[in-house]
Amino acid sequence: MKGIIYIMTTAVSGLIKIGQTGTANFQERMRFLEANGYYNVSGLKRFFAIELDDYTDKESLLIEIFNKHRVGDSELFALDYDLVRQLLLSFDGKVIYPKDVNKEKEFDEVSKAREQGARFSFYKKGIKDGEEIVFRDDKEITARVVGEREVEYGEQIWKLSPLTYKIYEHKGKLTKSAAFNGSLYWKYKGKKLKDLPDIN
Repeated sequence: MKGIIYIMTTAVSGLIKIGQTGTANFQERMRFLEANGYYNVSGLKRFFAIELDDYTDKESLLIEIFNKHRVGDSELFALDYDLVRQLLLSFDGKVIYPKDVNKEKEFDEVSKAREQGARFSFYKKGIKDGEEIVFRDDKEITARVVGEREVEYGEQIWKLSPLTYKIYEHKGKLTKSAAFNGSLYWKYKGKKLKDLPDIN
C-alpha cells in the first residue's frame, strides 16, 4: 500500500518532525501542521516528502534507526534533516516534495554536501571561538564561531549548512536542491571559508 513519509523542519534548529500520511491526505496534513504546530513545537515547514510502498513499515524502520534521537514518544527528532533525506532518497519511491526532483542527482548532491560539511572545521582554518564570519550575499548578516563546526546566530547555535538553508528560506531564494555546503556561503576576513587553507 502506497503512502507518504515526510520531513518537516521546526522553529527549533536541529529538531525535525518525521511522519507519514496517506497520499490523498498529504496537502491537508502539511497545511494543518504548518498552521498549528505539533507537540508544542511551532514553525513547522515541509522540507521533503516521498511516496513509497509499505510506507508504515518504512517509517517504523526510520524510527527504529533514529530512536536514540527521538524526543519522548513524539515524531520529533534531534537530527540533521539531510541525513534523513539521504536515507529516504535511497528507498524506491517518488519524490512528492519538492516537486520535479531527480532522485539520483539529489542523492548525490546531499551526499556530497554532507561529506563536505562533515569535513569542515573552523579550528583547522585557524578561526577561534568568538570570531565573526560574514554571509557572502549580505554583509549585514554575521555569525559568531562557538565551536569546531558551530556558530551562534539569532541567539541559537547552528551548523553552517542548516543556517545557510534558513537564511535563503527567509529571503525566499531557495533553489530546488536545498543542500548547502555552508563553507561556500560564508566569509572570514573577506575570503570564502572553503578557500581558506588548513593551518595544520
